[in-house]
Amino acid sequence: MSTEVVAAAVRESNATRTPLRISGRSNWLTAGRPVRATKNLSLRDDSGVVSYVPGDLTMTVRAATPLSEIERVTREHDQWLPLDPYGSDDGTIGATIATASAGPLATHFGLPRDLLLGLEFVNGRGDVVRGGGKVVKNVAGFDLSRLLTGSWGSLGVITEVTLRLYARPKIDRSVVVRLKGSAKDSTAFLRAVLAAPLNAYSLEMLGASAAQALGLGPSKACLIRFGGNGAAVDAQLRELSSFAKSEEVETAAWDRLRNLEKDAGVVLRISGLPSTFREVSAAMLSDEFPWMFEYINPVRGVLRLMIHDSGNAVSDEDSLLGIDPTLPNQPTVFETILGGDWEGIPSAVSDPLSQGIKKAYDPNNILNPGILGD
Repeated sequence: MSTEVVAAAVRESNATRTPLRISGRSNWLTAGRPVRATKNLSLRDDSGVVSYVPGDLTMTVRAATPLSEIERVTREHDQWLPLDPYGSDDGTIGATIATASAGPLATHFGLPRDLLLGLEFVNGRGDVVRGGGKVVKNVAGFDLSRLLTGSWGSLGVITEVTLRLYARPKIDRSVVVRLKGSAKDSTAFLRAVLAAPLNAYSLEMLGASAAQALGLGPSKACLIRFGGNGAAVDAQLRELSSFAKSEEVETAAWDRLRNLEKDAGVVLRISGLPSTFREVSAAMLSDEFPWMFEYINPVRGVLRLMIHDSGNAVSDEDSLLGIDPTLPNQPTVFETILGGDWEGIPSAVSDPLSQGIKKAYDPNNILNPGILGD
């Protein structure tokens, strides 16, 4: 499928006022609110590497290219795209950018928008628009690439993206620190690890249920990933061992973490100031609900919580938010509510600015209508 085919399909739908559901490989259709569309625009066949310049650490790919394909191609040149969104690598780069999905590696490498150099998309009128560039240093006006990142296909159909790559680390090691003491002890450990001269690729505080699901034991734990050259990694591991006992685990533990939300009935994300999470992380991580997986990134200030259907799990918003009373009034995003009722959960795009942008890019509201609310 070419960009012009996508543009023609959008122009036709715009002319007939036919709402479109935008999809790639259809792995994440349960995420977000239900889309009020009568027709599906699939980009499944629009995949492949357009250009790859290893010397510049840049790559341009079509939107439906799976993350696994990008991994395979870049590995041949000892490079990688450090994006590990929740879910499997069968997901596409277009969906990753459109939903701004970030995984544990965002601790060190940043969010999808930080790895995106430029993109091409088709707006709701069927116009082909390009933003950003294809080199690391480019000068532009308004950053359309960042605008489209996280817009969930509601402003345009992403057809092509240009990405910033990194050299693959020579050493990639992960360790777990099991937190068997009191919440006070866990908080003291967290303060120590964040104050230490460490430069972790990823760092997540796991609740007991999450840790057990990953095969890391029945107690709360901290999972840490280090990468780089051998000397740098060894130095960080020695520093960690000066105040905590750690055990090395396979890097595959991070893949299992990314897939914890599979088949979850509810997935929500709570964000706030990292300083706030550093003080309450240990207290928030519960070990009394075996059907609830939760983990916190205290560096970024993000908690992810997954509730699996057990007959005991709550499903209404008030009960969910009441599970973690230690972070009142923090921004909460419901990513998935399978079979749930979204009524009463605030829209993400009800403000005048968002409405104006939507009107400018998709005047007839045909692209993923309702996915972010009304």
